[in-house]
Amino acid sequence: MSKKTINFWILFSVSVILSAIAISLFFKALKVILIVILTLALAPIIYFMLRLIFPVKRDKDDKLRKRD
Repeated sequence: MSKKTINFWILFSVSVILSAIAISLFFKALKVILIVILTLALAPIIYFMLRLIFPVKRDKDDKLRKRD
C-alpha cells in the first residue's frame, strides 16, 4: 500500500468517528430541548388539574378591605 492510500484510510476513519460523535451530541441536545419544551407545555395543564382536584379554601380575611 502506498502512503497516499494509508493517509486516505486514516483520514476517512477519523472523519467517520468525528461525524458519529457530532451526530450523537446533536441528538442528546435535541432530547434535552424536547424534554424542556414538553415540561413547560405540560406544567400549566397539570397545575390546573391539581387546582381542580384540591380546591383552595378561602377565608373572610383573604378578601380585600374597602378604603375608608
